[in-house]
Parts: sequence; C-alpha cells; structure tokens
Amino acid sequence: MPRGRHSLVPTTSRGRSLALVTAPLVTVAVVATGVAAGDPDRATAPAGAAISAPQQQRVAEQPSEERTLGTSRSQERVPLVDQRPPEVARKLWSTAPLKIRVKPTEGSRSVATFAEDQRIGVTGERRGGYAEVVYDEQARWVTASYLSKKKVVEKAPAPAASGGSSSSGGTAAASGVSGAPCPDGSDIEAGLQPAAVKVYRAVCNAFPELSAYGGQDGHGEHVNGQAIDFMASGSLGERVKDYLYANRAAFDLFDIIWSQTIWTIERSGEGFRSMEDRGSATANHFDHVHIKVN
Repeated sequence: MPRGRHSLVPTTSRGRSLALVTAPLVTVAVVATGVAAGDPDRATAPAGAAISAPQQQRVAEQPSEERTLGTSRSQERVPLVDQRPPEVARKLWSTAPLKIRVKPTEGSRSVATFAEDQRIGVTGERRGGYAEVVYDEQARWVTASYLSKKKVVEKAPAPAASGGSSSSGGTAAASGVSGAPCPDGSDIEAGLQPAAVKVYRAVCNAFPELSAYGGQDGHGEHVNGQAIDFMASGSLGERVKDYLYANRAAFDLFDIIWSQTIWTIERSGEGFRSMEDRGSATANHFDHVHIKVN
C-alpha cells in the first residue's frame, strides 16, 4: 500500500501542472482571435505574448474610432508667422543725422543712425511724429519731420543776395545769407541781440512773402532778445524751417521749433523730436517757426 500512495502523488502533481500551463495558452488564443476578428485594422498580439484580463477588458470597451491611428489631412493647421521684411513704399532723403529707434517713442532704444543726405526706405506708416522705415530688413522708426523728397542742398531756398553793402553795413555773408535790412524792420530789431538780427534779416530777404514776426517780449526765450517767431503755416512754414536748419551753423542756432517738433544743438544727432501737445495751434507752433540763437 505505501507504493500505491507514492504512485498517486506524481500523477496528481503532473495533472495539476498540465492544467496550469494549458489555461493561459487557451486564454491567449481566444483573446487574440477575438481582437483580430473584431478589429481587422489593429495589429494582433505577437505570438506567445500574454494579455492580462484588465487589458482584455480595456481593449473590448475601447471604441474602434479611438483605436484608429493617424491624423486627417483635412484637419485645420496653425498658419505660419509671416517672417517677410516690411515692404518699402517709397524712398526719402534724411535732412539730418537720424537715430533709428526700435519703437516710435522718444525714449525708445536706438540701434544705429542714418547719415544726413541718405536715402531711406519708408513704409508709409506714421505714429506720433515718427515714420516707419526699413533698416536691416526690419521695421524701425525715425523722426518724420527730417525726411524729405529732396536732398537738403536741393530743398533749401536760395537766399536773395543784397548785391553789395548797405547803409547799415549789412552785406551778403560768406554762407550765402543776406544781411540787408528788412522793410519796416526797425520795430522787430529793437531789443534783439545782434545774432538774432542777423537771422531775422536773412529770413526776411529769403522769404519776402513773410509779413509778421515776433521779437523781444516778456515770455519764454524771447525775454533776452535771443528768439524770433516767423509767422507762417503750412508749406511756407515748412520751407522757413528747412532754410533755418540748413543754415543752423551759420546762424549759430540754439533751437528750432515747428509743427510740434523741436531741434536743439544739444541733441542735434536726433534731428527734430516730437513735443507734447500744448493745447493750441500757436502753443504747438503750427502757425509760426520759432528760433533761439546762442
């Protein structure tokens, strides 16, 4: 009888081992067959790979459309950012050294400087006294009032020469400006400094169409007789401003103010800079050109 007991143990053990090995193989075969039959587009499990019961459940419950890989060609795509440089609308001349700014504001950082009498490509965009230009294939900004269709030497009006000396000692100056007395100019010259008288006579001879001036009085830079107002607006005022700027060294000018912009010798490299709004055409210098001599 002991032998019988011993002979039953290996038989039972082998039977259990066979049952344990056979069960997973049957499960893999059934699941693989079911998945392949239910979803022909999905790759079947590799031979010999076991799929657990939770994985079987997730595969069975997952909608077929969520198991399909790939992206539709009709899906909307995000457009690429346009990296093309700004378009040049036309080219203008710089009438002074101009700082090239990153933004159209006085405090903006400058990246370089345009030389005087340089042709500059502009886009046509203007903001607060600044014009958008194209520099190094990027949009930059310069003071708009210092851009012109013509060169400085071409746009500055030729002053009328006096033709010789006058009773007051005025002669044609070496710079080409006239020192001849102006008609009825004695009232304006009263109280002006000699350097201011020189500017007054040169302008009145170069622009006989001017008829009104402001000389020495009790306000601002006019107090000491160093400033003059040339009463002009529109294109005439622009031409007077250009003439004064073209002769700024000969006239030893400290500043020029016109059309809400200002040039000063202390910041001459910046050209004409924008000014704050002072509330009226006269206060903003739209109806006259103001200068002060050193």
